[in-house]
Amino acid sequence: MNIELAPRPRNEDRRLVAVKRTGVIDGNQNSNFSVFCEIAKELTGFDYVAFSLFDENFQCKISTTNNTDNIKSVRDEFNVCSYVLLSSEPTLIHDLSKHERWMHHPMQKSGEAEYTGYAGFPVINKDNYALGSFCLLSAEAKSLTERQIELVKGLANRIAHQLDIQTEQKEATSETFKKAVKVFASTTKSDSLSALGAFLTICSGNNISSKEYDLVESLGLVSRDDKQTMCLTDYGSELQQQMKLQTRVMKRSKVTSDSTSTFLDDLLGDL
Repeated sequence: MNIELAPRPRNEDRRLVAVKRTGVIDGNQNSNFSVFCEIAKELTGFDYVAFSLFDENFQCKISTTNNTDNIKSVRDEFNVCSYVLLSSEPTLIHDLSKHERWMHHPMQKSGEAEYTGYAGFPVINKDNYALGSFCLLSAEAKSLTERQIELVKGLANRIAHQLDIQTEQKEATSETFKKAVKVFASTTKSDSLSALGAFLTICSGNNISSKEYDLVESLGLVSRDDKQTMCLTDYGSELQQQMKLQTRVMKRSKVTSDSTSTFLDDLLGDL
């Protein structure tokens, strides 16, 4: 049997860009969205709830109620949730085994289907792109009441809003760091990524190696006090201010010495 791809939204190219901008896929962000799944399960009595984003080829489960996060499923014609992206309204199916399309699903035909009742809600961002689905499944044929539909719609909207906020914060932080990199290079006259990485690590409140210390000390950015505690020099503190790097912000960005190389590679790749 030839398996075809599920139909794609008309704005698929732009939608994919919007999904990528969130940075959520492969980001292990289950904890940021699990509460929405748990609330939906409690409100409706459905057996399973999942929030997924859709990239070019896969449905990527971000958070679920049964610990199947980060699992990816091909967006083929038998991927029910793929069809949720095609409408701004929820896809509500009381009994998949009796639905004109889904009764022919291989799992339904073989009797191996784990779920029968289905309700899928599109997760639509502020730019009107359906980034993913918020889907509820039940072992038995099951429907939502009008009140439950409105409540779950509200949860899907909250997920979309959280994605918008996270995306805006991520891009604002990235832009801040890009500007900081340019200030560092122009002020210190150094093009050393190691020196930049060490300085960012210090500003994030983390320790650096003795080799890294020697590097930033040679630039006049750090020194040791009478107790041999490492601290920024006046020049280093002034540079930190010019770069607009606040320790509490840097800590929130989790720039540690172990991740500095990867962080810089990602950051500088956009410069």
